[in-house]
Amino acid sequence: MSQVNYQRRGTLQFLGMACLIAFALFTLLSIPLFWEQVRVLRDWPVRQAIVTRSEVVNGVSGKHEQLYSVHIEIAYVVDGKPVTTELISFQSSNYAATAQRAAEYPVGSRHAIRYDPSHPEQVRMGAGWNRRFFALPLITAACGALFGLLATALFIAARWVGAPRAAVQPSQAS
Repeated sequence: MSQVNYQRRGTLQFLGMACLIAFALFTLLSIPLFWEQVRVLRDWPVRQAIVTRSEVVNGVSGKHEQLYSVHIEIAYVVDGKPVTTELISFQSSNYAATAQRAAEYPVGSRHAIRYDPSHPEQVRMGAGWNRRFFALPLITAACGALFGLLATALFIAARWVGAPRAAVQPSQAS
């Protein structure tokens, strides 16, 4: 194997190993994220909550651009005691998208929530076996899968670069 091919193979193997490490990190990170969402669905009780306030709030992000968020205040009862809490449901630099999300929670509307029994003011709206609720763990797992595929491709390429070539025999004229 030539020196150039040896260096290429080493570089591809190094990049493959870096991608393999990223694959492992993303995969390890996605497991507790999935587990937390499943725990909420399994252990947190369901209650009906009423929206007492719903508004689009104007803010500024770290890059000095407009950032809008939906602030929702809900009221519900846990063990006979009223609980009121405020949620930030959605954030975006797009006002129209933020206003559309706020319209999903008009004042007086009722929504199923799940609450943490040890901290009843901690709630999740829209919790269920759906993509929106599992978005973060799914995105994290997808990034891990992408790095896994990239690592596999780099290791295959490294083997291909380092593979000996068959000698080409000149055809013999008779």
